[in-house]
Amino acid sequence: MELDEYLAELAGKVGEELDKWFPPDTKPEILARASRHLLEAGGKRLRPCLTLLSCEAVGGKVEDAIEAAAALELLHTFTLIHDDIMDRDEFRRNVKTVHTIWGEPIAIIAGDALFTKVFEALAANARRLGLPADRTLDLFETVSKASFEICQGQALDMLFEDKRDVGEAEYLAMVNSKTGALMEASAKVGGILGGGGPEQIRALAEYGRLVGVAFQIRDDILGLTGDRDKFGKPIGSDIREGKRTLMVVRALEVAGPSDQAKLFRALGNERATEAEIAAAIEVIKRTGAIEYAEKKAEEFVASAKSKLKALPNSKAKLLLLELADFAAKREF
Repeated sequence: MELDEYLAELAGKVGEELDKWFPPDTKPEILARASRHLLEAGGKRLRPCLTLLSCEAVGGKVEDAIEAAAALELLHTFTLIHDDIMDRDEFRRNVKTVHTIWGEPIAIIAGDALFTKVFEALAANARRLGLPADRTLDLFETVSKASFEICQGQALDMLFEDKRDVGEAEYLAMVNSKTGALMEASAKVGGILGGGGPEQIRALAEYGRLVGVAFQIRDDILGLTGDRDKFGKPIGSDIREGKRTLMVVRALEVAGPSDQAKLFRALGNERATEAEIAAAIEVIKRTGAIEYAEKKAEEFVASAKSKLKALPNSKAKLLLLELADFAAKREF
């Protein structure tokens, strides 16, 4: 079975589980509609699928981790709703963002509501499996620590918007937290629930974080070069928001004064014209920053794949290897 087919199959199972934890008839109706908005818009379901594949890769079954997989998607969606408020984004997954439709107060509550279900779903998973106390504690600690680290990464991301001299090491530290932490948790949770040994769980965790960094770098690249309909939000919006992506960091590092001025003219300027955004993107392309970022993403993928040597050969392991490649090569 091809990776995309199996991911679609797993995503369908996750979708059914999500309906159990946040059903359409949740009251009041506005809370249900706002909280479910991005869940219903689709998305790749990459984090819960990573949990389920990791569970299988250490000898478990998909059913052993289904509640936890849903929990991680709920956590991810919570972060997206709040991120969109902070970034003032109007579109996500080709639909209007939650705060754009229902306003910021309801969007905040909707995100909070999703977050409250995360640990309830984890508890249900542990209880159903009769998970030993030490593994249950590890399960909750993993997701709790990842939740806090995501907040740290988001804070850095916002602080960088007003900082002119962000370096590559700072960027990587930020994405390690903002994106890598949840991908690490997703893989580690699957290993815990699948009954993996300490070395296997550690390998999955390291794999997940590295894939997460590669995934974010690719996301940043698509934000400049992708297809709007596939990517789900306006191309160049990261420039207007002042995001210090790896390409921006690299371009500012190697560009001459004139090109730097063009970049800074658009970077973080909500009133930047389309021509100014296009000029900034052209600077990034001309400096080779996109190719530089692509190479970095490939390096993280290669490192991630090497971690899987600790796992026995299986269909799930092969799919995890393919998933790593997808993270750095995807077009949406």
